[in-house]
Amino acid sequence: MTRYESQTQDACSTNPTNSLVRREAPSLQVEQLISKLAQDETGKRQHYRPIYSLHKWWARRPGTLFRAIILLATHPELRETLLRTNAQGDLEPNSPYFHDHNLDRWIILDPFMGGGTTLVEANRMGARVIGCDINPVAYWIGRENLKTVDLEQLDAHFQRISETAGKQIQDFYRTRCAHCQGEAETLYAFWIRYISCQRCEQRILLHKRCLLNEGASRNRPLSPANPATVFCPRCLNLLQWGGSVPAKCPHCGNRFDPRSGNYNQGYYRCNCANEPISLLETIRNGAKLGDLLVALEYWCPACSARLYKSLDEDDHARWQAVETLFDEQESALILPDTPIPMGTSSRRWIQHGYRRYRDLFNKRQLLAFNALIRAINQIEDAEYRNCFYTVLSNMLEYNNMMTPYNYPHRKLHHLFNYHAMPLTTMPVESNVWGVGEEGAGTFVNCYHRYRRAKLYCQEPFERYKNRAGLVVTHCMKDEHIGARFVETFESLKCTERGVLLLCGDSAHLDALPNGSVDLVITDPPYYDNVHYSELSNFFYVWLARLTRHPCFHGELVPTEGEAVVNKGQGKDESDYLRLLTAVFRECHRVLKAEGRLIFTFHHTNPRAWWTIFSAVQQSEFRIVDFFPVQSEYRVNPHIREKQALDMDLVLICQKRAQPYTALSHAPADCLERAQQVVGHYAHNGNRNLVYLHFVGELLRSASCAGNDWTPSQEWFLSALQMFEELTLHDGLETPVSPVQLTLFERKEPYDADS
Repeated sequence: MTRYESQTQDACSTNPTNSLVRREAPSLQVEQLISKLAQDETGKRQHYRPIYSLHKWWARRPGTLFRAIILLATHPELRETLLRTNAQGDLEPNSPYFHDHNLDRWIILDPFMGGGTTLVEANRMGARVIGCDINPVAYWIGRENLKTVDLEQLDAHFQRISETAGKQIQDFYRTRCAHCQGEAETLYAFWIRYISCQRCEQRILLHKRCLLNEGASRNRPLSPANPATVFCPRCLNLLQWGGSVPAKCPHCGNRFDPRSGNYNQGYYRCNCANEPISLLETIRNGAKLGDLLVALEYWCPACSARLYKSLDEDDHARWQAVETLFDEQESALILPDTPIPMGTSSRRWIQHGYRRYRDLFNKRQLLAFNALIRAINQIEDAEYRNCFYTVLSNMLEYNNMMTPYNYPHRKLHHLFNYHAMPLTTMPVESNVWGVGEEGAGTFVNCYHRYRRAKLYCQEPFERYKNRAGLVVTHCMKDEHIGARFVETFESLKCTERGVLLLCGDSAHLDALPNGSVDLVITDPPYYDNVHYSELSNFFYVWLARLTRHPCFHGELVPTEGEAVVNKGQGKDESDYLRLLTAVFRECHRVLKAEGRLIFTFHHTNPRAWWTIFSAVQQSEFRIVDFFPVQSEYRVNPHIREKQALDMDLVLICQKRAQPYTALSHAPADCLERAQQVVGHYAHNGNRNLVYLHFVGELLRSASCAGNDWTPSQEWFLSALQMFEELTLHDGLETPVSPVQLTLFERKEPYDADS
């Protein structure tokens, strides 16, 4: 029996069966091809779908995945043909996935719009969309993604900002080349945090290593021919190091290992003690962290090279001038004085003395931001002001005093590299404006990201790698991304490409009538994986001071209705279930009788899966189908060096009142159905794929249970534990831990310099 062989029915079939009923999910081949597209996109999002680099959002799902979900939901006849391959195994460019589509008659809702992926992909194909999120930052990003921008006007405004704020900021970062003494521009300023030892009061530099890079060339191993630039931990002199230990400072004669330091995992070493001393304990006893500027990486146009230097007298004088200017202007500056709220992730900052959001930036950065704000505020058109507020906001995660550094590749990591709030003891400050195209996350580079995003809106395309590794681009002729924003549902119904955006609790969609939405397609919060409000407050406190939009009226992002497990905010599993169920119930109210609720979910904790299942059940939905998609690039920092299944499950739900076929819930039968679908993959060692299908079958059978059985969490957990036993003699290899369903469960590092 094939995957799509159906059992015709006019009413509910409540006698459990183990036959393969008619499926709404794609065929296995299409499923695998969707995974390939999703992985290609996630590996280099700004190249494959530039729109999603317009502004940071966390755990954003690939646009390719949601385009596929939308097309499968609106064109069920494409389940086996959405994506096809040729005889060589390459994607067929004439596959329906790559066609231009018109979904004008469809109304699609995303109640957790987050970074706006559902809205963007649906709007691109002409659907009328409704997006809601309790988080004002998500609302802001969603609107910026979808609005139409004239690129000539955008460029003209950027040029004026460049001539005013750009030149002023560049002055903050000027230096002199240590080789030719010519004028140069700082790319990165290297700082080290320090503390006074609680025992002897000596100043202790909190460095984990003495490296400024791991070789002058980023693509060659460290060697005498490709030496690293290091600093002496005693006198801070810079020297070249070819890899032999110990290194010897030519200035003071100190011998040291550049790969080690005197700080690690929250403890520092001092000559006055034989054992490591707790940094937190020292701070609790009254000591405060300080910042010491130790080196510069700069661009010298005369030498045509990126070079390093210790600070000279001019550099010290320039920094002193910055501090004086800040002190003179402080009362007139826009500063995020908002206290950092206690939370699961933000606790680390607060414990180490960072009490207000302004504490996360140095004086030069704050002066540079205000120069940009003054220039942006000269733009009369509010929509174009908002464009550049978005550019500035997006730049913040690269321009702060918590950004870690990628030493092998000589570039910044952004602040939220691990969906957490790191304490960085060796922060690297970027040139806020930028030096040409050099530097990560500069205002210039973030502007070009925004511009590329808007060009993509006008001329969208699909990209994928063929079997030869070459990137194939397929341009769309009739699709584009551009909203006609409306204020009411009635206006939405009569507006082509209409978009209704709501900022509020999706448990109360009062603007939407009963049975008014064709599809609900979303990506709900993943239990305790990402603490959106904590993280997005970093952007909110700036946007709230820049924009006059009413959704930014509060001091911080609202948390009361946020559906997450966050011990720092006092929210547990029961709160998550209650809040998520309330939103799903509202989706049930506004969804048409035959409509579908489709969402992605992943987590390593089986309790999280049972909680999401419970929310579906309690909101009068039924999981009728599913399919797994591997959507994370394999070198993503959230899954690298982890034995977690890097896959999402896409869950397809219908209203419980609709006809369904009851399925056998016996774990052995669930496994048999999974193996029937996976086919030859099940006998080629692809245990992960079988396991995800097994989990999906458990959830589907529990949701489509007969009247004589009620599923329980104990049954679910027991069935997961049985997977090893059931597959012991089936030829599958590579054991899988049943608690590892997918990614993002990396423990937060104490310190991002590790």
